[in-house]
Amino acid sequence: MMDASSPPASLTTDSVALLSPLALPAFATVPADGAPVSTLFDLLSVGAFRSTMYGRLLRANPALVRFHGAASEAELLAGAGGEVEGFYVEPRRREWLMQRLARDGQVTGFVSEVFRGRERERVWVTENVHVVHDAQGQVLYLEGTLEEITDRVRQQAELARSEQTLRLVTDHVPGAVFRLHFGADGQRRIDYCSGGVRELLGCTPEQMVADPMTFDRLIHPDDAARVGQAIARSVHAQQPLAVEFRVCLEGGQQKWVQVSSQPAPPVEGEMVRIGVMMDITGRKEAEALRIERDRAEGADRAKTELLSRVSHELRTPLNAVLGFAQLLEVDPTLGARHRAWTEQILASGRHLLELVDEVLDLSAAQSGRLDIQLRPVSLPAVVAESWAMLAVAAERAGLAYVETGTELPIWVLADGRRLKQVVSNLLSNAVKYNRAHGRIELQLGTDGEGVELSIRDSGAGLTPDQVARLFRPFERLGAQHSAVPGTGLGLALTRQLVESMGGRIHAESTPGVGTTFRLWLPRAPQPSGH
Repeated sequence: MMDASSPPASLTTDSVALLSPLALPAFATVPADGAPVSTLFDLLSVGAFRSTMYGRLLRANPALVRFHGAASEAELLAGAGGEVEGFYVEPRRREWLMQRLARDGQVTGFVSEVFRGRERERVWVTENVHVVHDAQGQVLYLEGTLEEITDRVRQQAELARSEQTLRLVTDHVPGAVFRLHFGADGQRRIDYCSGGVRELLGCTPEQMVADPMTFDRLIHPDDAARVGQAIARSVHAQQPLAVEFRVCLEGGQQKWVQVSSQPAPPVEGEMVRIGVMMDITGRKEAEALRIERDRAEGADRAKTELLSRVSHELRTPLNAVLGFAQLLEVDPTLGARHRAWTEQILASGRHLLELVDEVLDLSAAQSGRLDIQLRPVSLPAVVAESWAMLAVAAERAGLAYVETGTELPIWVLADGRRLKQVVSNLLSNAVKYNRAHGRIELQLGTDGEGVELSIRDSGAGLTPDQVARLFRPFERLGAQHSAVPGTGLGLALTRQLVESMGGRIHAESTPGVGTTFRLWLPRAPQPSGH
């Protein structure tokens, strides 16, 4: 903001040329008898003067006469003894001017706010003054020019306010905003950069303005050529630019940034672009994770599809094997040894058939071909049926089983057969992976528009990395080296079934404490008659 007593620092060097190269010949030709001065002095568009060291005017050209509101040079020189009283709004300005003249012999671009004319209008001027000496080095008088620059000061003050407002706004915008100029010689320069560049690139706006190559040096070497070509094409075609690339910062840190810019109106023959630079590292990392996830899921789908095809081919001969084994089982002539072999064939065949069914279900769920019939289902009833199939195995392992909330009439919107498959699998895992004489806690409760079923065991627990891999197909988390049977398909299929029914499932685990599975399903109204 411009101060009333001192001009903006940016104006102190913005002035017309020093009078001496232009007007001194004119002053030098003024006869001692007061004859008219040269035409050059009269035609100067800026005020020109000669004065004593004490400020009394000796000569004034027409432009200076008009500036002071006098009718003629004679009137101006006669007024107040030829002295312009109270000229400077800040009285000390004359003292400062004389100090600089005494030190340097001349002053250029001396900007001040002054009073003009009889109306004492406040205006801004720039003065150029030098001291004239005689042959012996004695001071004769001062010569100088005075130019009004009020409009220029106001424009620059308005520009400064606009720049300040722009900086206040852009400093709170994510990323860095910049203005880039392209000279006729192809050189680039940045004349504005917002404060966001500090956090983004670790450099200051002043560094970016002082050296436009600061940014170029940060571009990753593998991306530099591509970025340069994109900028050149955009500038040549006067089209918007959008380019993404890496930057290398201090300490070895790398970031992904996106630079977008638009052509702006030319300034003094230079092409100008306004742009913004954004940190997109998070987005790029998320994209990389998504690509990796898609790749892994694609591999899983391919594996499941292959197994599905194989499983279809296995079903027919497997059913034939089971059928003949069942016939042998009821044959009264079969000896004890052969009967034991038959029972082993049946057990292994049924296990293989369950595996085939799981693979087929998982493949159907992943491809959206699974037949799901949603209707109100009593969750406590499903829990009771599922636990009835596992109670004997749990008792054999010495496990304590506790239920909470199953006495409530809680209904969910689900496929009854698939829901029983889910609950049975979760309870089966709680039995298989628990410690001897451990505990299983099952709890039902409502949660807003849904119902939550939690099953907690007291097994060995899982690490965070194991929890992250828990629902992947064929992932047994090291249990394949134990005596616990399994294929690694159960939880993958469970998640697919739950999500197909509009629900969600997740696991929480602490090593050495146990694991809790939380299943959420949409709530359903209790059917009439129940």
